[in-house]
Amino acid sequence: MARGIDRLIHLLLRERLGDQTPPDLSSSILDAIDGKQAPVHQLPTARQAFQPWMGVAAGIAVCAALALGVSAWLVSKPPENAPITADGNQVRVIPSEQEQANRMSPEPSGSEHPAPQRDPVPHNETNEPDEPKTEHQVEQPPVPEPEPKAPAPEKDPVVEEPPRPEPEPQPEVQPEPKPSEPEKDPVVEQPPQPEPEPQRPPSETQPSTTVKLASVVYAPDKARLEFRNNSEDKWADLQQKEVTAGMQLRARRPVALELDDGARVYFDGEILLAGNNEKFDLTIEDESVYFDVYGSKREFVVRRGDAVLNFRDAELLAEKSGLRMQVSCLGGEVTVGDVTLKAGWTASLSDKGLSREKFQGDRGRYNPLVASMDQTFVLMREELNRDAISRVYFGDWNDGVVRGQGEGDEKDFGIELSNEIVLQERAYLRMRVRINGDQKGLNIGFGSGEEEDWRYFQSHHGEVQPGEWTIVRVPLSALMDDGDKKKIWPGAKLHKFQIVLWDKKDASVDVDWFEVGIDPEWVGEKNDGEKNDGEKDNKENK
Repeated sequence: MARGIDRLIHLLLRERLGDQTPPDLSSSILDAIDGKQAPVHQLPTARQAFQPWMGVAAGIAVCAALALGVSAWLVSKPPENAPITADGNQVRVIPSEQEQANRMSPEPSGSEHPAPQRDPVPHNETNEPDEPKTEHQVEQPPVPEPEPKAPAPEKDPVVEEPPRPEPEPQPEVQPEPKPSEPEKDPVVEQPPQPEPEPQRPPSETQPSTTVKLASVVYAPDKARLEFRNNSEDKWADLQQKEVTAGMQLRARRPVALELDDGARVYFDGEILLAGNNEKFDLTIEDESVYFDVYGSKREFVVRRGDAVLNFRDAELLAEKSGLRMQVSCLGGEVTVGDVTLKAGWTASLSDKGLSREKFQGDRGRYNPLVASMDQTFVLMREELNRDAISRVYFGDWNDGVVRGQGEGDEKDFGIELSNEIVLQERAYLRMRVRINGDQKGLNIGFGSGEEEDWRYFQSHHGEVQPGEWTIVRVPLSALMDDGDKKKIWPGAKLHKFQIVLWDKKDASVDVDWFEVGIDPEWVGEKNDGEKNDGEKDNKENK
């Protein structure tokens, strides 16, 4: 400002001293005042397109403002039942805290300040005109400042009268002795808990998984019979005769197993055993198994892959055939679904049943396993095929079965043996017969040659049930010459076999086959009595 004033003074002095007068600008100023203002041209501004987000933003802003205003009003509005301090000021309590206080002690909260609850009403009435002023309430977000007064109610949470629920712990103290009683109860229960120890007998019954299935009656040294109880165990030599369920057996040569009822199972290779007293279950992979289970009441099961065969009372060979199992019926019948295999027939078995049936006759016994066992245990076997017709002197032959029906003293069935046999120790006769009409049983006998003075050794068996096919097994040491009262002896030569029914009236006997075999040496231990009797008879005969 000082410089401006100095400059004006300087200019005035120059006018006065220098005779310089300033230009007269009044006319131009007046003209400018009197004149019309020149038109002002403005460029039109581009119209801004409406953006949806603007509306959304505006809506959100309005909602936020309303929410803020409502929240401020709710915060500033004192509750109807708000507590009052000694100074007469109302205390704002956070709803959650008030609810907790009400839950902890609902009764005292209503009884302590019944009168003060009416006092807040005038205050609320005075504040009611403020309620519509939502604008002011929006400006009142600072109003939450009284919230710091909320700590005052935290002091007031003298509503911490939860100590009054202290009477609750008192009843809790009372039940505490009660839980002490259950502590004694478990102590009382613990003595019965040792009772499960006596319940371990079921664990003793677990040997049901190791129930005895059979005994080894034949196992040559070259067979190297080994066993293990599961696939993780190592193979070990089998020193015992008993074979139990769950065992895996392996042999390099044919081995014979015998069940308690006399049924036999022959195998070579590796097999897995399972079952119980009513079922014998065997699994093969690449092995052959020969079942000779005539007369057994057990159910027999043989498995290979998905192929499973169930059968009873039959003579059967099961062996590998590609992915299937080849089944050959050597005696009796085997039925799977609608297909029945009779003796001399063979078929392929898969999970879908039997197929590719064909007749093979006696060729089934040419199998190495069957032939080996026949050679080891059988002195002779008569299948009563067509070549036996000429040797049958009592009875009528029909399709592999001879029916004998005698009158008076005539024999019901009689046949000349194809080859003379020499009786050996532990020899036995086994045959498959069916009696019709006779309730008294039958008599079997063998005739000797001239060297034995044409003796006839026989024995009677009345336990044969009529009307059904039965396997009869008789140790030949039980035969006796009734005339001289002498038992048969080892070395005796036999050339014919006969069957006689005791009841001749309306009676007949059907014979399917018979054989003379030898029990393995291991079985000889249970026939020591018979063996000793035979030796005595030998000495007497000599």
